[in-house]
Amino acid sequence: MAHALSDPRVLAKEEADRINSNRQQWLVTPVDRVMADAPYFERENLLAGLTDFHRERMTRIPSIEKYPESKPWVDFALQNEAELKRLANLSDREIAIFRSLTTYLSFRGYKQAKLLSVDERCRCAYLPETDRGPMHIKNVDDPITHWKPSDKQPNPIPFSGDFVTDGVGSGLHIDDEPEDIFPLPVLTMLRQYANDVPSSVDFLTRYKSFWGGGNLLIHDSKKRSVAIEKCSFNFIEVFYPDSTGRSYISGMSCRDPQSPQGKYQRAKRDQAIELFGIGQDCSDNAFWSMCFTFEQKLRQALNDLPKVPTFADVVNLFTSAYPKGLRKDGIRLHPKQGLIGYTLCIHATLRDERKYFRWQRSQDGSLFPAQPEVFSF
Repeated sequence: MAHALSDPRVLAKEEADRINSNRQQWLVTPVDRVMADAPYFERENLLAGLTDFHRERMTRIPSIEKYPESKPWVDFALQNEAELKRLANLSDREIAIFRSLTTYLSFRGYKQAKLLSVDERCRCAYLPETDRGPMHIKNVDDPITHWKPSDKQPNPIPFSGDFVTDGVGSGLHIDDEPEDIFPLPVLTMLRQYANDVPSSVDFLTRYKSFWGGGNLLIHDSKKRSVAIEKCSFNFIEVFYPDSTGRSYISGMSCRDPQSPQGKYQRAKRDQAIELFGIGQDCSDNAFWSMCFTFEQKLRQALNDLPKVPTFADVVNLFTSAYPKGLRKDGIRLHPKQGLIGYTLCIHATLRDERKYFRWQRSQDGSLFPAQPEVFSF
């Protein structure tokens, strides 16, 4: 199934407007966050390597024989980049920061620069049956440093289309660089070549080398769902729901440590610890252990729910403070580390009622609301 591509200039205009509205947020803060974890490393050396990597990346055109859908999307990406640079007046360095910072760090930067980064991540679940119909809910977890509550009407995840996708971060300090590194917009392409869970799994599996660093939850209008774990660009692991039909994803973790990707994740984490000489009793190991603890807590809590749980019970799991629930109010992961790990906001959507719920933490981190904002869509 193929559809007409959108105009790359339209996307470039949207991206340029976003960048121009706050250039600090999109072009400076991402690097600041990296440097905060490695103040001993020279910023200029990092950026020089990033720019060279992005230039190379844009020349590594994928094989049309192997990826037959990719040709128009390569053209789309090249045209979009040229137009974005023009509209936002971006230098080669700035476009590299915007497009390739995270990928560069995983493939080359952390190995060369010996950088470390520990950011909290999220949890997301889909329940096809509750007392108020199908439900999608997500905790958005991150450091409080750059958090600012939104005062805008949200754009909720729509249940009216063929299928819904949502994701959480799940990256590696070090990931082996695959042969294919051109920045194909795989998740945008997904909307053009898939229309349900089975076709989404097929497409994302064929294009697995082009995306990673996150786990993905997909559900469709027939109440089918799937969880895809993808911390590495080199692996993809697909998990279908049990008889309850529920699916979930959790950040920075593999639910099966003995799976091929689970073993790879552990090996790459050990490689980073050895390379950086920080020892097994380090904050990174403590952080990863906590992420797996939250993965297990979410899995067990979903299993313990009745066949048709109440909306209130699911909300209570996500909004209650840890250890009762999944909400983080600043968790000390290691004696040498400060408080990291906040649930900044929670989103929940009810398809049948066409209602969207949002809880947002205060900017200073001290207050999490007892009641959500409620929107109709």
